[in-house]
Amino acid sequence: MPRSLVLLFVSVLFLAQTAAASDRLDNQRDLFREAHERIGLGKSVDMDALRDQLQGYPLLPYLIYADLLSDTGNLTAEEVEAFLEDYGDLPLARGFRGQWLHELGAREEWETYQAFHRGGGSATLRCYGLQARRANDGIDEDWLREARGLWLVGHSQPSACDPVFSELYDRDALTPDQRWERITRAMYNGNASLARALRSRLEDDDQEWLDDWLRLNRDPAAALADPDFEVDSRRGRQLVRFGVRLLARSDRDTAAERLEDYVERGDLPREMALELQREIALRAAYSRDDNALELLDQLPEAAGNDTVREWQARIAVGQQDWPRVIDAVWDLPAEQREQAEWQYWRAHALWMTGAKERAEDLLEPLARTRNYYGFLAADALGRPYAMNEADLDHDAERQAALASRPEIQRARELREVGLITEARREWEAALAGADTDTRAQAAMLALGWGWYDRAIHNANQAGLHNALSLRFPVGFSDVLEPAAAAADVDPALVYAVARKESAFSPDARSRVGARGLLQVMPETGRRVADGLGVSDPGGVDLYEPATNARLGAVYLGQMIDRFDGNVILAAAAYNAGPERAARWLEDNPGQPAAVWIENITFGETRDYVKSVLAFRAVFDSQLRGEPRRLAGVMPVMPGEETAELVLGEEADGDS
Repeated sequence: MPRSLVLLFVSVLFLAQTAAASDRLDNQRDLFREAHERIGLGKSVDMDALRDQLQGYPLLPYLIYADLLSDTGNLTAEEVEAFLEDYGDLPLARGFRGQWLHELGAREEWETYQAFHRGGGSATLRCYGLQARRANDGIDEDWLREARGLWLVGHSQPSACDPVFSELYDRDALTPDQRWERITRAMYNGNASLARALRSRLEDDDQEWLDDWLRLNRDPAAALADPDFEVDSRRGRQLVRFGVRLLARSDRDTAAERLEDYVERGDLPREMALELQREIALRAAYSRDDNALELLDQLPEAAGNDTVREWQARIAVGQQDWPRVIDAVWDLPAEQREQAEWQYWRAHALWMTGAKERAEDLLEPLARTRNYYGFLAADALGRPYAMNEADLDHDAERQAALASRPEIQRARELREVGLITEARREWEAALAGADTDTRAQAAMLALGWGWYDRAIHNANQAGLHNALSLRFPVGFSDVLEPAAAAADVDPALVYAVARKESAFSPDARSRVGARGLLQVMPETGRRVADGLGVSDPGGVDLYEPATNARLGAVYLGQMIDRFDGNVILAAAAYNAGPERAARWLEDNPGQPAAVWIENITFGETRDYVKSVLAFRAVFDSQLRGEPRRLAGVMPVMPGEETAELVLGEEADGDS
């Protein structure tokens, strides 16, 4: 046979085998999805048949895992041992062991529990572990020490701990001071109900002290004005400290008056009085009270610290007291003074007081950095933004080796079938302890797969801070750009919000319940959907990228419209709510936008707005090749106009 025909035959055979392998993978993937869904719905599956059909499929262990855990009541130790023997090195093994231990604890099968428990784990598992040791080995000093550690917290523990704590009480293994320490932790944790529940466990005198504390918690102003307790005592001083700090959150003037009364009577140690004076002044600073800087300045020298000095500088910026800003920034610790934020504000203050050349000396190096303050510095100097993008050192061979590893294959397949959390666990387990170069190649591999949050995470881990394509990928463009266009919102801004909110994780969920790429709250999603005349999204729907992008982009557009096109106010509203953004505007009208941002009361929102503005410029450079300037979205905020923002637009740099 001619050589050309041999080569043709081999090529056709290879393509046929590749197509067959692809068809087999697709079939196995469909089988897995169907079976996994049935198990999740409580329906039965033929696991013997599935084991045969899914031989060689990377996710077979996950189906076995789901099947075993679907009926833990009938799970046997032998089945668990067999699974852990086969798959004990997979990330899911830890969760499987934990579920099995919960089942054993509920059954009170303590001998088997002790055989499987490796120590540690949740409070429930640790308390079950102590119950198992008590049943099998008895109680010793180590047991009591561990039990006390679980008991001595400021929150309620799970019911599995009740028998353990009863043992402590029955043996009188908790001293009065330890019992009071838990009361203290509960009260400082805002858990007065737990403190009340523990009242009967206290000695008689401490029960009365707790009653005083609970009254103080309900009405600190009244309790501090006319205390029913002896102030000049260890417990009394503890209550006064708590009460003054609590009152300072809502009524700083009254808190200061009560504190002054105690100081004049000599009821408080000097160090405690200084601490509380500082607390009241800082609370005023956090809330941007008009007299905050005065209160900070009036603190005795002994009450000052780095936090006080930082807030003296921050309030001076908010008040646009530029001579004071120069001095205040210089008083900061050297390491903090060198941060971009304070470099910029010192330069700004110098410029505004006429020292333009000295300001430019500070702005020059700052303008060569890629961050919010670097961009402001570049605006002031009229320089292009420094994106500082670095070339990537792609190593196709190392990436192929990574992709061929079984755990990476499992991670990719888990992502394909929609088990994103499990995929991320596999991925991170595979890269645990990896060197920076391996992390870098993994980031590039993830980007090629469209796994943007892993690209970002691993680029950060590898120190690739200038790898913009990895750290600021144009991710989910198929849903984000149409959503931006439909909502008439700048796509770079939508990308910036997605990058800040979720790092392009479609399964992200915040501690307050915001979900998906653009972190849409369920109530917000329903309200926007109603306005669009589409069906209300369920909680799960908000994890679907297209749905989340559409609703989030429309809501962002609504915030932009509500605040007359002001992107800064819109970003603040998107993060903290439009009512808060409107209140901050009412409190600080007519300020230069950069100053207004610094005056946002919530530090989280303040940092959020800065990040979104900077990220928008980075994505602009990715999408358009040239970022739009921060100056373009930095007008004087609505209200009585008091100053110009952009230093470079001022004629001579004088204020």
